[in-house]
Amino acid sequence: MAKTMPWGEVLKVELDVGYVANAFTLDSSTLDGPEVLDGSSDFVDITEYVTSVSITRGRPDQLQPFGPGICTIVADDRAADRQFDPANTASPWYLNDLGIAPRRFMQVYAGTAGNEPLWYGRVNDLDIEYSQPNISFVSISGVDDLADFAKSDLLAFTPAQTTPQGRFGEILNRPEVAYSTATRSLSTACVATLGTVAYADNVNAKSALDAVAQAEDGRFFVSKDPTVGVVLQPRISFSFDTPTLTFSDVAGTAIPYQNLSVGFGAETLINRVQVGVQGFSVATAVGTASIAQYGVSSLALNDVPLSSTAQGSALASNLLAKYEEPVSRFNQIEILLNGLTGAQQESLAELEIGDVIAVTKTYAVGSPATVTQNVFIERIQHQINPQVHRMVLGLGQAQLLTEFILDTSELDDATVGLG
Repeated sequence: MAKTMPWGEVLKVELDVGYVANAFTLDSSTLDGPEVLDGSSDFVDITEYVTSVSITRGRPDQLQPFGPGICTIVADDRAADRQFDPANTASPWYLNDLGIAPRRFMQVYAGTAGNEPLWYGRVNDLDIEYSQPNISFVSISGVDDLADFAKSDLLAFTPAQTTPQGRFGEILNRPEVAYSTATRSLSTACVATLGTVAYADNVNAKSALDAVAQAEDGRFFVSKDPTVGVVLQPRISFSFDTPTLTFSDVAGTAIPYQNLSVGFGAETLINRVQVGVQGFSVATAVGTASIAQYGVSSLALNDVPLSSTAQGSALASNLLAKYEEPVSRFNQIEILLNGLTGAQQESLAELEIGDVIAVTKTYAVGSPATVTQNVFIERIQHQINPQVHRMVLGLGQAQLLTEFILDTSELDDATVGLG
């Protein structure tokens, strides 16, 4: 059953065992127990045996594609009477076949009631370590659906000109992929137009989807929520978003953090962008003033599936606007959930990739005394054990605007725009 951790958070870890696991059984189930007539779920709650949970989802920076989300659960198999052992035919999860097995689903929840999803995917590997005389721990690792896309290859087809969400739908609907239509969150706010260049046999499905996301300069990942599934977010550019949460290193109403990393190097500077559009010429955007001051620092994208050179130019200009000037960027914060309020723990569990947060750093010397940056979440990591829940957020640049106000806003203020 779900476990309340010493810091007040409720953790719940569940595994799919391949059959209805909560059906009411005569002479066994209790009238006020969790079982129901005919059952409703293939998942069993294994939280009481779990000794640690490790989760990593996201990407290292905004110019990289997303890799599969990974979750590793370590459980005490001895305390569970070898229920996790696939060789144990006496396990209640065996049922004439392997119970916990590769490709079965696994999910992790947290928050104040243990109902907020942290991760959802499939079992990829199950390893058991035995120490004499009878100590055994099981390590169960899982991956999300991005791993499935990486193992799927398309048959040749020629698509029509469409939007990024339309192309995603085409690829996901292909019989070689056959992804559920019920779990897709494909933004209709995408701005790119995709071209009609044919896909050859054996083009990797994830590579094809990554290319569409690159053409949009959006995000493509799998949600932590099993009801959401595949996510396509629109172009990362100037926006009127507001921060979901605020973090600070001083006491107050903001959520405290323990560590902050700052990036300020060549990787934050790009002043020449070249976009090779499939079937068309290369589109180029050049930051002349930036090159004069810092020298040429290039980014080249190849075989981008856009519909025209003009579409490539729009993409190149958007990338140039974000990176032509070097900026000291907050790129990672680490939060300890121990000691936080229940409301703060819940709000952290609710965070998702693509959310905007505000981070403030104070300084004992120098000027200014404080710096606050609005940043996107690009990566989420959790390390949970009986003593601590540590959360790491990888951050990306966010360009937030406020609405232009006549007689108040300045004409040359880059932080304001027309709403």
